Amino acid sequence: MAIQVTIDMSAKPGRYDDLRKWFVEHLAGTRSFAGNITVEVARNQDEPDRILFVEKWDNRANFEAYLAWREESGVIAELVEMLEGDITFRYHDFIGV
Repeated sequence: MAIQVTIDMSAKPGRYDDLRKWFVEHLAGTRSFAGNITVEVARNQDEPDRILFVEKWDNRANFEAYLAWREESGVIAELVEMLEGDITFRYHDFIGV
């Protein structure tokens, strides 16, 4: 059954434009990864350095395989350099209502 993953992060002050450019360069790989259904990225209106990803995956194992691929390729390290604080991952099951 499909799951939703939310990913919350904040850009370092002055790095939002760099972060957005990085997303444009790398999101095609996310969207084409096995098991990805959708990816949406939103910017917080009240905290413009805060970014929220809302992703839908076939299952958690596919998302975890994707995350491992990104870690092994060094892309996560590039991302972390532009971030303030931790990345928060949350995994959700759809409840059918």
